[in-house]
Amino acid sequence: MTEQIESGGDGRILNHFDGGVAIVTMSRPARRNAYSTAMMRALRLAVGAVLSDPACELLVLRGDGASFSAGGDVHEFAQGLTLEPAARQASFEALVAEQVNPVILALRAAHQPVIAAVRGDCVGYGLSLMLASDFALAADDALFSTAGIALAQPGAGGQSAFLSRALGERRARELMWSARRFDAHEAKALGLVERVVPVADFEAALADEVTRIARGPRHAYAEIKHLLSAAADGAAGQPLADQLSAEAAAFGRSAASADFAEAVQAFVARRKPQFGRDG
Repeated sequence: MTEQIESGGDGRILNHFDGGVAIVTMSRPARRNAYSTAMMRALRLAVGAVLSDPACELLVLRGDGASFSAGGDVHEFAQGLTLEPAARQASFEALVAEQVNPVILALRAAHQPVIAAVRGDCVGYGLSLMLASDFALAADDALFSTAGIALAQPGAGGQSAFLSRALGERRARELMWSARRFDAHEAKALGLVERVVPVADFEAALADEVTRIARGPRHAYAEIKHLLSAAADGAAGQPLADQLSAEAAAFGRSAASADFAEAVQAFVARRKPQFGRDG
């Protein structure tokens, strides 16, 4: 087990390795893990370090304490109001472009599966991080909101893309225009989280999901991630012919892996596959 800490001002980002599982924890519990600029920068560095580490086979994103993240630090945003409008525009645009967007793109491009472990507040940028993950486990105390419109903002971190793809334009607009809070059960009904469990069972359920996914064929996981991303890219998605060609190529690459051979042999022998780590 190893741990690395990225400084985020009065908050921290903790990188914890347990075997091939990396856990990135947003730690500013006194502020419900709200992001200062320093924390956003620390998260970008931490996620980049973890995903580029050959030892990382799976990434878990979580918050310290009873919240995932309350989103951006509005108190720090207020300090930017002293800037003239043009300077303020440039400053906030640079913040999103340089600190927020690289994290979202890294999570989507990563070959590793990404699990969001959500308790309590999952708001604004916190919601964007969850939406950028591959699997979301939510405790039944989780509360979600796009949040942006409450600050006269359209939101950031890919919310418009993720929500419109998942829900359609009209339902996405309703969530983004209202910034209303919705609970874990509604999030599951909307298809934004995959599993909801009681708070008391949360840690055990997270351990189960980590074990289940970590035992799977990581080469195939990576191929599925890239195929789904390609299909969703663009207003109409990738043309079907191109998607079929991409799937064929991915099938071929997967067929060349040791995990594919093990899966086929296990199926024929009517036993559970034991996937290795050579993918």
